[in-house]
Amino acid sequence: MNAPLAPWNLAFGRERPDLPIPGSPERCIARRVVQDADGGLWVLERLAPGQAARREALGRLLDGLVAAGFGRACAYRPCGAGGYVHRDEAGDMWQLAPFVPGEALDAPGYTERGLPGEELADVLLELRAAAERAAEAGSLPAAVGEFALAPYVERILADLRSHAPGIFTRASDAARRLKPFLDMEPSLPRVLCHGDLHPLNALWRGGRIRAVIDWEFAGFKHALYDMANTLGCLGIENPATFQRGAGAAMLRRLQDGGLLPPHLAPLLRPAIAASRIGWLAEWIRKNDAEMAEMELAYLELLTR
Repeated sequence: MNAPLAPWNLAFGRERPDLPIPGSPERCIARRVVQDADGGLWVLERLAPGQAARREALGRLLDGLVAAGFGRACAYRPCGAGGYVHRDEAGDMWQLAPFVPGEALDAPGYTERGLPGEELADVLLELRAAAERAAEAGSLPAAVGEFALAPYVERILADLRSHAPGIFTRASDAARRLKPFLDMEPSLPRVLCHGDLHPLNALWRGGRIRAVIDWEFAGFKHALYDMANTLGCLGIENPATFQRGAGAAMLRRLQDGGLLPPHLAPLLRPAIAASRIGWLAEWIRKNDAEMAEMELAYLELLTR
């Protein structure tokens, strides 16, 4: 594209291949950082055709959250012609989001400090409050969808049975211990979730979270979903974090903020364990045997 920012009413400045792009590159076909004529930095993504409808819904969702006061959403820029996805003359799909520079966390050392956990908890508290305000204003698109955990776990186990029988045996044992939680999960309250919140999907500066990225899995999920996924990611870096450091600080902040009330608190451990089954499937998909083994051991630890 000779004028890659024109569909968003921005004058193109130059390419910025010197800037590393945070988040997962698998969320689109290709992406690059471009600078507009005024010095603004943007992430330009080329989408697969099948992504367009979902990305349009996410564009509406993030705009609704920003309007409701969630200042850490890395929202897509609307196209000049309307909508959030631009289709060019060749039929290619494009989307534009602000580029927010960040700093790498010192893993696993950050798990021993309280501030990262407090920041992650604050993201969830702010997201819940903004989602409630957006719902009252009618600006939460239903198209982001609702997610049921038990059928998802069943599909993963069926794939493991066919393609990784050794792993299936251990994973299914853990899933059997999680059955009481999976059976009650459909009755848990549904809230808007980021869907993939963890430290690498947050952009950090000076120990604070500036923005949250990679919203592709956002939707209405059980009320413990985001905190379970985030805490699970802290714990696999350092299981001791649940007693001291980021994990413990996150738990305190969530309890103080009302997101972990007494009737849900006993379900958090099985919710964390259930979230790891999806991570196990991800490592297997990537043929990462070392991480798959670590994930199995972590899953077994959580379900004992």
